[in-house]
Amino acid sequence: MGIKLRLENLTKVFGELVAVKNLNLDILDGEFICFLGPSGCGKTTTLNMLSGLEEPTEGRIILDAKVINHLPARLRDIGLIFQDYAIFENMNVYENLAFSLRAKKVHKDEIDRVVKEEAGRFQLTGMLYKDTRTLTPGDLQRVAIGRTVILAPSVFLLDEPLDNLDADMRITMRGELKRLQKDLGKTMVYVTHDQEEAMSLADRIVIMNLGELQQFNTPVNIYNRPTNKFVAGFIGKLPMNFIDCHLKEEAGKLILFDTNQTFQLDISKHRKRIESSIPGKELCLGIRPEHVSMASVSEKDSCEVTIRNIEVLGAENVVEFNLKGESGVVRRMTVPPEVIPNVDDRILIRFQQEKIHLLDHVKGIVLI
Repeated sequence: MGIKLRLENLTKVFGELVAVKNLNLDILDGEFICFLGPSGCGKTTTLNMLSGLEEPTEGRIILDAKVINHLPARLRDIGLIFQDYAIFENMNVYENLAFSLRAKKVHKDEIDRVVKEEAGRFQLTGMLYKDTRTLTPGDLQRVAIGRTVILAPSVFLLDEPLDNLDADMRITMRGELKRLQKDLGKTMVYVTHDQEEAMSLADRIVIMNLGELQQFNTPVNIYNRPTNKFVAGFIGKLPMNFIDCHLKEEAGKLILFDTNQTFQLDISKHRKRIESSIPGKELCLGIRPEHVSMASVSEKDSCEVTIRNIEVLGAENVVEFNLKGESGVVRRMTVPPEVIPNVDDRILIRFQQEKIHLLDHVKGIVLI
């Protein structure tokens, strides 16, 4: 699988704002890539540069080994699918699907064949002659995607295309998009602020913040091995818990303890992975809520917490707590649906040792 799209030191500056800074990526042929990050991180600006709607301030965009920076959007062999559908409301479904082919002066018999074929792919056969103003948001998005697919571009760019759909339709359309991409075998670059979308759709995810690349990897690797505190805190259904800690050597063991000395964890088995750490160095413990569990008195490395709130969510419950001696800092854990502790209860918890992350407190870099 060769490189389809390469970004070299891609930069975009608006006045004093650096929207995208020195972005370097190799996107493979046939990959489904998601750009993910908070508002203002630079993901949509990057998409606009790829599509030709914005010209880079610096750097190069290389498609199929050809620099396309100054190539007009219509000549880039790239299809763009918008959030707002961009449907021609004065045309029915058939006319919307046929529009680009007619503009290219394709013979009407070939247009009819292609439109009906793609209508079948997108479950639009029974509504080809419907007024688009009567369609549901899901069907409108199918028309928008189908119209782009008919153009047969070598790369698809999708700018939050499911944002206007309700929750159930988003899940349905996610599945359809993934199947479509595998069926077509084309490269898709998808921009979203929804991490669930990115995790479920992408072969690899580009995580950005403040215009800079934070991590580019598979969903599994990003979840299990985040590179820094931003990624660790951004990815996950619930925010990761971060606890300031110190490291010390004690009786030949490497011990991690929090500022209030609520708990002590023997992390000697991680010694080789944190050789750069020295006793007394300030660290940060990261642990996902799903990797915190209730403990019995007899369990090793348990610590006492106070329950502050319980969210009953059906499949699981989310428990908010404070460590002993803390106030105003919310920590979270998930428990089975049948477990509903009371607010102000004091319970023992433990962290799954194999799931902890240790971060450099100052730089925010994940050490393990």
